[in-house]
Amino acid sequence: MYPLRLTLRQRLAFSYGAVIVLLIAVSFLGLGVLADLSRITDDALKDKYPKTILVNQIINDLESSARAMRNTLFLKDDPQLQQQLIEIQTAKTRMVEALASLKKYAAAVGADAQVTDIVREIEIVNSAYVVNQDDFVNMVSEKRMNEAKNLLLVDLHPYQIQYFDLLHKLNRHQSVLMADASDEIFQASNYARKLIIALTVVAVLLSIFITVFIARSLLAQLGGEPDYAATIAKRITAGDLSSDIYIDSGDESSLLFVMRAMRDRLLERTDSLESANLELEAMVDTLKRTQDDLVSSEKMAALGYLVAGIAHELNTPIGNGVMTASTLADMTNAMSESLKNNSVRRSALDHFFTEMQQGEEILLRNLNRASELVSSFKQVAVDRETSQFRKFMLSDVVNEILLTLQPTIKTTPFKLVCEVAPGISMETYPGPLGQVLTNLINNALIHGFDRRENGTIVVSVQNETDQTLELLVADDGVGIPPENLPHIYEPFFTTRLGFGGSGLGLHIVHNVVHALLRGKIKVQSEINMGTTFTISLPKKITPD
Repeated sequence: MYPLRLTLRQRLAFSYGAVIVLLIAVSFLGLGVLADLSRITDDALKDKYPKTILVNQIINDLESSARAMRNTLFLKDDPQLQQQLIEIQTAKTRMVEALASLKKYAAAVGADAQVTDIVREIEIVNSAYVVNQDDFVNMVSEKRMNEAKNLLLVDLHPYQIQYFDLLHKLNRHQSVLMADASDEIFQASNYARKLIIALTVVAVLLSIFITVFIARSLLAQLGGEPDYAATIAKRITAGDLSSDIYIDSGDESSLLFVMRAMRDRLLERTDSLESANLELEAMVDTLKRTQDDLVSSEKMAALGYLVAGIAHELNTPIGNGVMTASTLADMTNAMSESLKNNSVRRSALDHFFTEMQQGEEILLRNLNRASELVSSFKQVAVDRETSQFRKFMLSDVVNEILLTLQPTIKTTPFKLVCEVAPGISMETYPGPLGQVLTNLINNALIHGFDRRENGTIVVSVQNETDQTLELLVADDGVGIPPENLPHIYEPFFTTRLGFGGSGLGLHIVHNVVHALLRGKIKVQSEINMGTTFTISLPKKITPD
């Protein structure tokens, strides 16, 4: 069988528990000794000391009564005489009460026998003394001073002497008992002090022994001093995996042994990670090249939309211009033949000039329209390729972008509506802004209206202030599933791979809005209700 090995937590718990048990044992023993000391002290305070107080009180009252009786024999003034009689009666009352209490203490269980005998003798003397004292008071009240004097000298005075002797005897006996109690208290307190000191010393020595034992056990488990283990741990944390870790021979269970094994594993892992990092770097380079290719493809696709828009929009004015020019050429040739034949009439000449003037107006109007379209397309192309920073009207840029998308829109059953009011001026990058709008609209066409036969995309502005505005691109399409919403801005995330989606459109939108236009973008979508992208933009930014 293997020897029982305690864990670090169990050893610490054992050591602290042993120390606490020792302290509790010392406390209980000390409390027991203090309880004995308290009992002895209570016995002295509750039994012996009150008796001494009562005896001294009776002595004082007896002296007061004797002094008042002597004074009555010499006083002639009635008020003073009455005052002395009252004092005699008051002292008598206090003596009776004190003697009753003293008798109660003497009759208690366990009372001292000598005290009981003395108290019994005092009761006998007090009975005779009180009878004679009452007679003395009556004689004085009746002004029978000679009789009162004889009673005091012959009867009362001997009783007083006997009374005082018994009280002093009881007082001396109580003093002896108090001295014995004091000695007992001193011995008990001295014993308690010595016992507590001895127990404390034993507890301290045992605590030191347990602490040393546990410390040596812990050091053995650590493999050495904690400072050395901490130094090794700091080196490993700092990345130093080459330093040697010294371990005693045969020590295969200490913390240092485990740390050395961990270091060896870390070295192996480090080598593996370095190899993996090289492979990852190669993969990242490949992904970057792929991403660049895809971004280029996105740009080429955007340029394709732009060229298609140019071709479609220019076809009408240029075609009209060509037709008008052909018609004017035919009319000019016909007029030239008529002039050669001298067959031109005035009405025909007027008609020729009228047609020529109308054709000129049609031709100029179509050429001007073509020129405007070329300027707009040129501005869009320049903005898109150079990310030019300039001041512009938002409605103009939005309309130009929507114009380039018209050829695509006309081949679908969907509608593209612009609700951007004129007069909103911005100073930022119109090209990247157009790229954002183009990507969002194309995203709606590809994903939002999948398997739909109709739908509407609305570009609008809301919450406009002097500094900011919100540009909205909303569709009433199929919506985005909730599980896809957290991933729509991730690169290469698409649900239409191979069907027109590269997974970079919204990623580019997110980057352009945050990095270049310095705005924010958020999306709200419900299944079969549509999707709304809200772009918060500053109206004016400082170019990089």
